[in-house]
Amino acid sequence: MTISLESGKIKAAGHNLYYESYGKDEHGSILCLHGGPGAACDLVRPTAALAQFGFRVVIYDQLGCGRSQRPKSYSGMTMESLADEADAVRRQLNLGRCHLFGYSFGGALALQTILRHPRGFRSLCVGSGYASDSEAADGVRRLVAELPRSLRTAIEDFELRGKGPEKQYQRACGYFFQRHSSRFAVTPLDMLLGRQSVNPAIGNAMVGHEHILGESTGTLAGWDVRKELPRIRVPTLVTVGRRDFITPRCAETIRRGIPSSRLITYKHSGHTALYEEMDAYLKNLRDFFLKNS
Repeated sequence: MTISLESGKIKAAGHNLYYESYGKDEHGSILCLHGGPGAACDLVRPTAALAQFGFRVVIYDQLGCGRSQRPKSYSGMTMESLADEADAVRRQLNLGRCHLFGYSFGGALALQTILRHPRGFRSLCVGSGYASDSEAADGVRRLVAELPRSLRTAIEDFELRGKGPEKQYQRACGYFFQRHSSRFAVTPLDMLLGRQSVNPAIGNAMVGHEHILGESTGTLAGWDVRKELPRIRVPTLVTVGRRDFITPRCAETIRRGIPSSRLITYKHSGHTALYEEMDAYLKNLRDFFLKNS
């Protein structure tokens, strides 16, 4: 089987955005939203494997990310503006009423996108995402509280009290992310590419800090669509890792809020189930999107 690949830049929402398109839309198209904020579409490239089942799979770098245009300022970047951008990509690439997949921050963005543009999508998958910035932050704080005392203290002293050796703090953060993100001996290439091209200016504008603890102080501050979830009426799949730092409680909130949704928990994964249990993850995506095509 030959999978077609098209890549380049399109003009969407007034900006030049980099995209990649895999396969043909025999069963429809899937628009994929990467995480961050500020990372790159390499992180969700594993979904391109679904092209072998008759889907057109599109990934793209959000504004300021990866190979997309970098504006002079990110002060106006909000969840709403990124949602409008996602729908503009859908329209510019003639994807029609397509499937929507978002992972991590991209999962939160997928919720915002379908709430603002409900007519553009036929189904939704939220992978390790969240519906509230404060709920996501609460989950991280609970996980930090469960760390061994010395590691918990190193994080709390450095971030909350502004004291303590940075070396101990970095070691504690490394332990936290190994426990709740991924445990690879060799980082998968797409994950490495997506992370190494992170644009910190976007994180500064939207999140406002680089710490583990604390809610966002940038444009993400107060973002919460939990009460709006019942307005989502398309079939929805919610996924989460059992050890995920975007906790299963966040996933359960989304499942309860969206009437036609179901939840899959990956028992051997942290935040990167798409990579840690890739075969099972892609099989579940394939089955879900085929059923709702």
